[in-house]
Amino acid sequence: MAWKVASKTRRTLLWALLVLSLGANAFFIGATVTDFIRFRHDTSDKGPRVIRTELRWLKDRLSPEAVKSIEAQLDPLRPDIVARLDRLKTLRAELNALVAAPTPDKAAIDAHLRNIRIEVGAMQEQVQSRTFEALLSLPPEQRAALAQNRGDDD
Repeated sequence: MAWKVASKTRRTLLWALLVLSLGANAFFIGATVTDFIRFRHDTSDKGPRVIRTELRWLKDRLSPEAVKSIEAQLDPLRPDIVARLDRLKTLRAELNALVAAPTPDKAAIDAHLRNIRIEVGAMQEQVQSRTFEALLSLPPEQRAALAQNRGDDD
C-alpha cells in the first residue's frame, strides 16, 4: 500500500528536513570551532592544568601582579606535578589492563583505584598548600579582595 502525500505537504517536509539538517550542521561546526579555539587558547599556557585551575579563580579577584607572584611561587612545583601526572597515566594504564582482563581481579582494581586517589589527593594538596602559602604572603589589602563574593563560584 503506497502512501499518497500531497505535493504541498511533501515540499513542507523537505524544507523542514533541510532546516533541521542545516541546524544540526551549524551546531556541530560551532562545537568544533569552539573546541578548536579552546584548545588553541589553552596551549598558550604551558603549565599543568591543576596549577591553571588553582590560579583561575584568583585572576578575577587579585591584581595581575599578585597573580604573577603566586604563579612564580607555584613554578617550582611544575616538575613534580608533571612527574605525578606521568605516574597517574601509568596507574590508569595499569588499571585499564586489569579491568580488561578476562577474569578481572577486584582486589587489584580496588588497590589501583586507591593509589590513583592517593596520588590525585597528594597533588591537589601540594598545589593548594603552596597556593595558600603564596596568598598569605600577600599584603592584607590585596587578600581582602578574596572575601568579596563574585557570584561565579559555582
